[in-house]
Formats: sequence, C-alpha cells, structure tokens
Amino acid sequence: MMNIVAFDLGASNGRALLGRFDGSRLTIEEIHRFSNQIVNVRGHFHWDALRLFSEMQAGLAKAIALAPIASMAIDTWGVDGCFIGRNDRVLGFPCAYRDFSGKNMDQCKRKLGAEFIYQSTGIQFWPFNTLFQFYWHKKNRSPELKAAERFLFSPDFYRFLFTGQSHTEWSIASTSQMADARTRKWCPALFDALKIPVDIMGDIIEPPMKCGVVENTSIAAIAVAGHDTGSAVVSVPAAPGSDDWAWLSSGTWSIIGIETRTPIISDESFARNFSNEGGVFGTTRVLTNVMGMWLSQECIRVWKAHGEDHSYAELDRKVREAPANGPVINVNDLRFYNPEDMPAEIQKACKESGQKAPRTPGEIQRCILESLAKKNAEVLSQLVELRGKPFARLHMVGGGIQNELLNQMTADACNVKVEAGPVEGTAIGNMVMQLIASGEVKDLDEGRALVKASFPTTVYQPR
Repeated sequence: MMNIVAFDLGASNGRALLGRFDGSRLTIEEIHRFSNQIVNVRGHFHWDALRLFSEMQAGLAKAIALAPIASMAIDTWGVDGCFIGRNDRVLGFPCAYRDFSGKNMDQCKRKLGAEFIYQSTGIQFWPFNTLFQFYWHKKNRSPELKAAERFLFSPDFYRFLFTGQSHTEWSIASTSQMADARTRKWCPALFDALKIPVDIMGDIIEPPMKCGVVENTSIAAIAVAGHDTGSAVVSVPAAPGSDDWAWLSSGTWSIIGIETRTPIISDESFARNFSNEGGVFGTTRVLTNVMGMWLSQECIRVWKAHGEDHSYAELDRKVREAPANGPVINVNDLRFYNPEDMPAEIQKACKESGQKAPRTPGEIQRCILESLAKKNAEVLSQLVELRGKPFARLHMVGGGIQNELLNQMTADACNVKVEAGPVEGTAIGNMVMQLIASGEVKDLDEGRALVKASFPTTVYQPR
C-alpha cells in the first residue's frame, strides 16, 4: 500500500485528502477540511496565506498519524501568488484575484496591445490575470514588487513553505498570461514592456517533478499540475487515444475545454476569448472560463447575512418547485464578477433585459442553473467549430457535479451525453500525477484507466 496526500485549495475551502494505492485501485479519504475566503484589508482583497498554510500543516500531521506518507502535492486556483524577498522573506499579503478590475485590464491592453498579448501567450482575457496584476503593481509602485527577488504562484508558494525550495510549475505559470503556450517559456517582450525583470519568475518546470522533501520528514514534495483545473483534467476517465470528448470542470468556476497536442491560437480563438493553458506531458488545455457556482455561493452568502440560511439540498428542492424556462442571464457579464449583493444584481440584470425578475431563492437558483447550462452549450458549440468536428460525450468532473440538476440541464442544453465523475477530480488528478512521479503508474493513459477502475461515474442522456 502506498499512501499519498493531496492538498486541494479552492476559493471557498481547502482540503487535505489521503490517497491509498494498492497497485490496482486508488481510494481517497478527506482527512481535513478548512474554510477559505477573501479578506478585505483596507479596501483591497487578499488571501489569508499563513492561516491556510497552518491548516495544511494540520492536515499533513493528521495524515502522518494515520499512515506512513510517501509524497504530497498541492493544487490551487490560478493566477495568484506571493512575492518573496531577500533571505526567503515573504513580502506582504498575497493579493486575491477578485481585487483587480476590468478598468485596470483595459488600461494594460491599450498599453501593450490586446492582439500582441494574445498572440504572444494564447491566454484569454480576464481582469485577474497575473499580467494585469503585475501591471497594477508597477503602475502603483508596489513596494512588494520593488523588493521582490522571486514571485511564486500559490501552489509553488505553499510547497516552498513546506520545503524551502522554490520552483515554478508549467500549468500554473501558463495561467498568468505572461508565458508562451507554444514554447512553454516566459515571454520576455511582455516583461520588457512592463519594465519588470523576467528573472523574478524563475525557470519553468514540467510536472510531475520531485521538488525536495517536507522539512523534518522524508515525504517527497511533488510538483503536479499545480493549477486545479490542470489536475482535474488529469482525472477525466477518457479512453486511451480517444479525442471525441470535451471536459467541464465544475465548481466555483465552470471551465470547459478540450485536450490537444498543440495550442490553438488563431483570429477565431482570439475573437472568442479561448485560452491555451498548460496541460501535462506536452498537452494543452484549450478552454474558456464560465463564471460557475460562484453565483450560487455568493447568493447563499448574502442570504445568510440577511438571516436566511439555505443549503444546496434545500435550494435544489426549491428549484424543482420553481417554473422552468424562466429568465436567463449572461453569467460571464463582469457585473457578476464581485458584486456586493449577487441576488439583487441577478434581479437587476433580468429587469434590464426585459425579463421578469426571479423573486424567491428557488427562482434565483433556477435562473443561475439554466443560465449556466445555456452558457455551457454555447461554449461547447464554439469548441466544435474551433476543432471542426462534434463530440460524442462531455466529461464533467469536480465538486459542482454533485448538483444533478445542473448536470441534466447541461446534457439537455448541449444535446450530448454527459458522463459525470469523479467528484473529487482535482484531488484524484493530483494523486495520479504523484503516482506517475513515483513510478507506480506508467503514464497518463494508465492513470486515467486507474481513475475509471477506482471511481464511479453517472451518465446523463440529453432529453
């Protein structure tokens, strides 16, 4: 039995999961869960990085108490990171991606040229991309940037805190919009344009790779696909050699894409804002972001602040009671990026588009789910056009697939068979890459076969 630990950090919570591999099956157990949230510090949004690291230390201690641990690895959301100064000093609070505005992005695009940025990197435009974060730091003469000797993306940063070693892994680096999807290296021209030394980023490594050991232990620290979507796609239980499928990682974000051997950087992909993010073993994830269950999470937060505590199970029941084919919204409208009152913003958007505004939590949740399904279908149709042939199935992975209504709505809207599972796709993909690094699993095809043999899936046929 080989025991490994995956840390999976999302925007709303983090978990430590223990994986046990017996040579033919992988089982997982959540051993520690902790909350995560953006912290408002004097008008700016940050991550509570040291508390998160303390929780990760607690999770690893629990794992060690249960079994001898061979390795550990970390995946997180993309784009964010922390500046490191002399003598490995952490500089300031890590910025949270929702702190950065569309106005800041637009200024940077005008300065550098949107087409130049896209043709250089192949990455879609969102206000939170690391490129625009760095533009803000430079424009505002950030002391952290001025004093920094290194910038570490979130999974690399936490691995650095565990090991004292600093590396920059490709999948997470690719989310920055500062690296070339073709060469899998940094774009010096972008750094020159911002007058920022490229050396601050460090050389890019390909996963999986052993990056030291956890201090005071013999536990190997593995750089897996540090971007959580990259790890989630590893877990897709697709047949070896098949290319008739697309994938959807469902969670706070719904990220929809395909896995290719080469990036797709064209006038069409630029016009439709498709991204070319780093995959494992030379692959590229051609994708776009859809603002997923974030809308529901924010509604639940606002309702709770007003004394109404709604669970997801209760909301699902209320959705079934609400009338179908109600109002729909453009879930990717930046008005939903970080509003103060999400339910009110949804109602306002419906009224402005001439639709009857949803009133009850059930009606609002149905509006969100139907709008997400519609957006999923729109993106999938664009992917069909981009690659020139249809899909036989859509693989959905991640925590969001626990919402069976959304899964069925997506199958219906996309008119394609949906295969949902595994739920813990990100952590499982993280573990598969650790097993490949150790030599216990040969390659990605064998890893996906292991996922299929170890975890059930549910099929949703379009109706």
